[in-house]
Amino acid sequence: MIKENSSNAANKAFLFQSCRINAALDAISGRWKALILIHIYEGVNRFSLLKNVLPGISDQTLGKQLKEMERDGLLYKEIIAEVPVRVDYHLSEKGKALQPILVSLSDWNDMK
Repeated sequence: MIKENSSNAANKAFLFQSCRINAALDAISGRWKALILIHIYEGVNRFSLLKNVLPGISDQTLGKQLKEMERDGLLYKEIIAEVPVRVDYHLSEKGKALQPILVSLSDWNDMK
């Protein structure tokens, strides 16, 4: 967490205003976000299912990453009134638009 009055926060704000790519990269940065987005795109859209396909992630980290992506408009959650209550995560239009970008980044990484 960055203090609002810190020079780090001021630098971050300047970079986001100066280059929109920085803000875009910030929205998908984080060790797990790209992989979470890919799994949700493929239909793995519940917390417990995501935990199964991402065995190294803690509950706290998964919850934090999902909340951040919801805050950034990449996904939304649907609360289904069942017993027990079920929560499904879905990609927003903005999140769906990331899919070809993530594929391109993957292809770029594979370049020699």
